[in-house]
Amino acid sequence: GKGKGKGKGKSNLKKFEPEQRVWVGGLAEGTTWKELQDHMNQSGTAKWVEVWGCKTGSTTGVVAYGSAAEATAAIAALNGTALKGATLECDVWVKREKEDKAAAA
Repeated sequence: GKGKGKGKGKSNLKKFEPEQRVWVGGLAEGTTWKELQDHMNQSGTAKWVEVWGCKTGSTTGVVAYGSAAEATAAIAALNGTALKGATLECDVWVKREKEDKAAAA
């Protein structure tokens, strides 16, 4: 660990590299982390799952896998799948543009 995080939360998310994380959007209101974990376990083994409910009505989550390859496979396999009647949007945790700019520098 490089200890860069500022948050004092008890989240274990920082134990995982950004490449191991999957951002999940479009969750049905009231979806629990356990329901999301069960769904995401269809592709790889979810090691850490968090769900956030926003006041705007959008519920998002993050799922961390043991490897970047598992995370990539989960995005490919589970993007567009349905959970509790809602269509999930799975994406990379780190937006590609940042990586591209860093590579070009």
